[in-house]
Amino acid sequence: MSRAYGVIDVGTTSIKLKVYDGSFNMVYDERVYARTQLSSDMRAHNPTILKEAFEHFIRKARSLGVRRLGISTYRASVLAWDKNGNPLTDIITWLDRRSAEVLSRPLYRILKLIPPLDKILRVDSPAVKMKWLLETRGDLKARVERGDAYVGTVSSYIAFLVSRRYVNDVTNEALTGLLHPKTLKRLTVTYEILGIPKAVDPEVVDNNAYIGSVDGVDVVALIADQQAAVIGSSCFNLGCVKLTSGTGVFADTPTRDFMMPRRGLIPVVLYSIDGRRGYGIEGFNQSGGTVLEWLLSVELLRDLSEVDELVERAKASIVFQPSITGMSFPTLRSYGSGLLYGMRPGMTRADVVRGFIEGLALASCSIVKTVGEVAGGVKVIRADGGVSRSSSYLKLLSTACGVAVERVRGCDATGRGVALLVALYEGGISFDDLVRLADIDLTVKPGDSVIKTDLRLWEESSRWDLRVS
Repeated sequence: MSRAYGVIDVGTTSIKLKVYDGSFNMVYDERVYARTQLSSDMRAHNPTILKEAFEHFIRKARSLGVRRLGISTYRASVLAWDKNGNPLTDIITWLDRRSAEVLSRPLYRILKLIPPLDKILRVDSPAVKMKWLLETRGDLKARVERGDAYVGTVSSYIAFLVSRRYVNDVTNEALTGLLHPKTLKRLTVTYEILGIPKAVDPEVVDNNAYIGSVDGVDVVALIADQQAAVIGSSCFNLGCVKLTSGTGVFADTPTRDFMMPRRGLIPVVLYSIDGRRGYGIEGFNQSGGTVLEWLLSVELLRDLSEVDELVERAKASIVFQPSITGMSFPTLRSYGSGLLYGMRPGMTRADVVRGFIEGLALASCSIVKTVGEVAGGVKVIRADGGVSRSSSYLKLLSTACGVAVERVRGCDATGRGVALLVALYEGGISFDDLVRLADIDLTVKPGDSVIKTDLRLWEESSRWDLRVS
């Protein structure tokens, strides 16, 4: 292989190795599925599986001729490890809700209503998860204070395995609530309010920085998965919304400068390349591909490949609110409890599947519209993620949002984005190339879908109280 860009993508459902050639075509793909520990509020991963998969993928990448690779990770998920890189806790993922107990305390119930603390004192905040972890794991806090252990995000743990340094990239660290996304200064107020040791302070580096070497392979890029997808979809211009419909649904759009948005959105650093930073805002729903996984588990779907055929065959539809694991748009529902409404005699499996896809598209559109209203408009949606393999989903999304939807080839903007960062580090491309190297395999426009949606009933149902005690 003449030129090979390696990518290790640590996702919520699987850890993947992908290799791209010099034209950024994927030529190798291997994955190891994560093992999620589930209970009513627990969504934890076994870090030993991650560590072993990472070591295996490094060896495999080297055997395929890869000499430099980059890493992307799922975000807002934390763990602790010792000075030898051995995990001390499970990975508390972004879907885990056990830290809600912290926010239920009287002090935090008040503080979380005050801007900008409302962006930090959330159940999906890494800072809050760190506090819960430090409080519930014996002498962990004392060990961190002594320098015998570390607490950090999945990205900082992977970086430690590579370099034996306590380091993190800007895009991941800026989402912890411990670092100001604009100034990159530590938010001492967060440390003090949550009682987090000042030792939780990894070095912060650019996304195209040399992290270290493992078995002859240089790791030269580290970035959060959603931000990697922004790069991989070439969504740098104002008015472009990157929409990743994977395990969850994430909409990111660039802004002219750093801003602190309202309406349930969060500020993000989209990239930091050679000291050049881009800012944006993001909205997300926890439920995306999880909905399709549920349809498969109850055999309403036999295979994901039949989604479009069933949607097109459907004669009617149900109303579906996709809050299986919680949702934030169009209405905040922290606890997962979906809604099905409108079942009637004679309805078929196709009608039910159509209702689910329709509900997902409308919920995704509500995120896009909110992001656009705050950022100043939406000109185009660049779509990726497993759900985007459904053209019916994209057509419904385009019609509901009133703008064109362009799908990234292969539905994996994250892997492509990391490969581009590796090429940038090597000098094979320039920053300007990142903006123009979009690779689109499908474009749909408003009206391409012939499905008529009862928006009135769907919007009405979005206001119903769906919390189940």
